[in-house]
Amino acid sequence: MSSTTHPGFPIENPMTSYWLKDPHPLASCCSSPTVPSNCDIAIIGTGLAGVATAYHILSASHVEKPSVVLLEARQVCSGATGRNGGHTKLAITIAKQLCDTYGDAAAAQVMAHQLDQLSALKRVVDKESIDCDLKVTRSFDVFFDEDHAKDMRDFLHAKRSEGVSWAQEVEWIEESDVQKVTGVMNGKGAASVPAVSLWPYNLVTSLISRVLELGGQLYTGTRVTSVEGSSQTTLITSRGTLTAEKTIFATNAYTGALLPEYEGVITPIKGQNSHLAPMPSFKPPIPLENTYNLRFTRYADYLVPRPDGTIILGGAKWTYDNDRDCWWNTVDDRTVIGDAATAHFDSVMARNFHGWGDANAHHDMVWSGIMGHTPDTLPHVGRVPGSQSQWILAGFNGAGMLMIFTMTQAIARMVEGVEYEDTGLPGLFKSTSERLAAGK
Repeated sequence: MSSTTHPGFPIENPMTSYWLKDPHPLASCCSSPTVPSNCDIAIIGTGLAGVATAYHILSASHVEKPSVVLLEARQVCSGATGRNGGHTKLAITIAKQLCDTYGDAAAAQVMAHQLDQLSALKRVVDKESIDCDLKVTRSFDVFFDEDHAKDMRDFLHAKRSEGVSWAQEVEWIEESDVQKVTGVMNGKGAASVPAVSLWPYNLVTSLISRVLELGGQLYTGTRVTSVEGSSQTTLITSRGTLTAEKTIFATNAYTGALLPEYEGVITPIKGQNSHLAPMPSFKPPIPLENTYNLRFTRYADYLVPRPDGTIILGGAKWTYDNDRDCWWNTVDDRTVIGDAATAHFDSVMARNFHGWGDANAHHDMVWSGIMGHTPDTLPHVGRVPGSQSQWILAGFNGAGMLMIFTMTQAIARMVEGVEYEDTGLPGLFKSTSERLAAGK
């Protein structure tokens, strides 16, 4: 890839999200005016995927630490990690899809991987004393369609009765108890699952501070415009040319701009998010202590309460889904998708939560973000097929927080020579030439 005008590159001057409103001192950091001529490991992307990978590599025991260079086209964590909902949870709707498509064993691998995120995030926050509002909690999936609720109830009860491990972590809430337990009106059923909420930008910037302390180098405002080579990789950047012994693509939605084999396999798609601020005097009848997914059959909103009583609310996809030109195959996060999504966000609390009719819980910020979509809705992880020196973790389908952190532990081991199959990662995530061909 040699063009500097590829439509899949990150766009300058994106909208500011709630998480990004107070930039970290390292947001525009460059370790030197130009990139070094060579390094052991180059990592492209400074969201959670890139930064946590660097952290795990440099935190490992080495006779001699490798030289690690992080490259970022814009500011630190300015992509999806800095624009998401700020929570991770056991995703039971994904479990059902995987069971239906790939079988129980494959689904169990993915669900175990999701549960691992919760404890892994807690451990690193405690170990590094990171202030990111991390809260170990529960999340409610509230189902508004009666048939959808029945399908999920029957599925979950079947898995629990079969003794499936992940299903033991789930509690089903019958329709008669939904409002009392969750505060949500008109739900036909709900599930309570383990979850963690946090400030993702604060997590990543704290980790990148540690990466620099451990000897890593950071280059923001440094666009990689082409990659060349197999046994080594030569990276042409806006701050010079860097030759890396090993290269990790933590580029999610932007991967196809640098690796042509992923173009059309990882497609950039646009989503919309908001920050709601109820009146300061408002006191909810049931304090929002949990995160939520409000599930309207095919579509869902995600809702994450903040410690100060405000709310992160994203989704609203049915308001724009039919107009694919505004959200499909685009990297433009300079604008919101549409006013209809924003209007929906402003109505959610009053319409769905008991006692919120007079809260005036409307947005004070709204923003967009770019996610990486794959045809099979699974990420691509591991060695880039056909390459000797390149690895990838990308294509998270808007669910990166459910999988990235322990995935980066595995990638750190892979670049040291461990094979994918020996990392414990779900087999479905492995990037293969067969998956690339099927996705075209």
